[in-house]
Amino acid sequence: MTGSDNLKRYRVKPWALCFREPIRKEKEMQGKFSMTRIWMSAGLVAILVVWGCTGGKQESEGSMVITKKVQEQTAAQLVEKWGAKEKERIEIGVKQVAQRWRKEDGSEQEFEAFCLEHFTADPASLEAIFERFQKNLESLYGNLHRIYRDFNWMLHVDAGPILPIDYLFGSYDVYAHVSEDMFKTRLAFVALLNFPLHSLEEKNREGLQWSRRKWAEVRLVEQFADRVPAEVNQQRTRAYTLADDYISNYNIYMHNVLDEQGGRLFPEGLKLISHWGLRDELKARYADPDGLPRQELIFQIMQRIIAQEIPAVVVNNPKVDWNPYTNEVFKQGTGEKVEAEPEGTRRYRFWWNIFQAERAADPYYPDAPSLIDRRFKRDREIPEEEVEALIVSILSAPVLKDIAGLIRRRLGRDLRPFDIWYTGFKPRGKYSEEQLDAIVQRMYPNLEAFQNDLPFILRKLGFSPQKARFLAEHIQVDPARGAGHAMGARMRTDKAHLRTRVPEGGMNYKGFNIAIHELGHNVEQVFSLNGIDYYTLEG
Repeated sequence: MTGSDNLKRYRVKPWALCFREPIRKEKEMQGKFSMTRIWMSAGLVAILVVWGCTGGKQESEGSMVITKKVQEQTAAQLVEKWGAKEKERIEIGVKQVAQRWRKEDGSEQEFEAFCLEHFTADPASLEAIFERFQKNLESLYGNLHRIYRDFNWMLHVDAGPILPIDYLFGSYDVYAHVSEDMFKTRLAFVALLNFPLHSLEEKNREGLQWSRRKWAEVRLVEQFADRVPAEVNQQRTRAYTLADDYISNYNIYMHNVLDEQGGRLFPEGLKLISHWGLRDELKARYADPDGLPRQELIFQIMQRIIAQEIPAVVVNNPKVDWNPYTNEVFKQGTGEKVEAEPEGTRRYRFWWNIFQAERAADPYYPDAPSLIDRRFKRDREIPEEEVEALIVSILSAPVLKDIAGLIRRRLGRDLRPFDIWYTGFKPRGKYSEEQLDAIVQRMYPNLEAFQNDLPFILRKLGFSPQKARFLAEHIQVDPARGAGHAMGARMRTDKAHLRTRVPEGGMNYKGFNIAIHELGHNVEQVFSLNGIDYYTLEG
């Protein structure tokens, strides 16, 4: 199989692998960055080609051990017991169980006995099975989620220094054995036997006619569609946990970043996470008449991070100054040059580890044998072709040229790569960023003040006093270690958690902006759990 065949197999489009080289002032640095990106692009292609050569070709442990003859005999007995009108449902259920039955699950005789005992077409019995799953899955997933949140508390929440043991707790996957245990106890087989799975195509074609109860049944059985070994799940959890921690602690102290002349353009104490903070600060500077030099400086930081030329000592360190144009590092405030090694390929090693962990899981997803497939078919449930068509339609729209011209005229300069974040189409407020910081700090000197103000904020957003109080009672605000995020609950007796940053001296406008953004997610999470009729429809 050729590299081209592999790209076709994974439907990776050439334009998705290209990096548009940004306009740069320094010709020497332009060449350096160009070569770096070429090697990065080549590395990405290599990863995809290797993945295509190996993923999905291995035989899973769930290879059929129940013969077609035994399946037919079992189905025939069930049809005789429940009647011909149940024939299609019986055949689907028996096949679903057989596809996932392994040698360690029992002999063919045990398979047959299991199906005869646990299949039901009696409405009352089927309702009882459905309700048992609804009640007990909420208890299982809800309590496991609370344990997961506790084990990751020190990594996610700014509650003191991180100890080495915190990474071990964070890498512990509380869900790792759930799927395996569900199959070992045969609970998964009960669901597979009685409730049919449906493909994404079927859901898109027929889903609008389904009742909420039907959708709840579909979501119930989908949890057991795949049988992934616990050690594979644990490997994935560790890879994602370490990558998440890397990003959460990737901060740049902006007062310590020097411009081309060695000057300081940002206030003391401004610490920006690379994930959102740099972008949001760049966007905020469109309202600043003198914002372009600061935007250029942020863009230079981004370039160094992407190329992994940023000195490792600069990350999350207020004790050094850094000139990203020359890439020189100095002792903070002294001008004394410090020898510093670049971060190298560390950022992309986390990516590689995730790739390896996901590739190890590929054989256990027969109908979605790559992470790309799983993202479209399972997570987003949007056909890849629709997403691609949407992106192409946007990027090829003739109006983009007109919009670019309008932005150029408004800015009074040629466009820069970071102008994809141009914010001039939104109405301008009457307050500057500094004024907004001062207002927010007075209102919310600490996290508790923001927590206590949630009912008022929610009422201002249009919720009734009763609904605002209900929502506020189900949302807890925590100090984020990394970028802000919203972590929903998974059982009705628990709370959703809102994480945002609060520097010493009080919340600033960026923290408030993030908090309001995450509050929107939390509101949806509360409604999607506490306001639903069937637990398996939560989220």
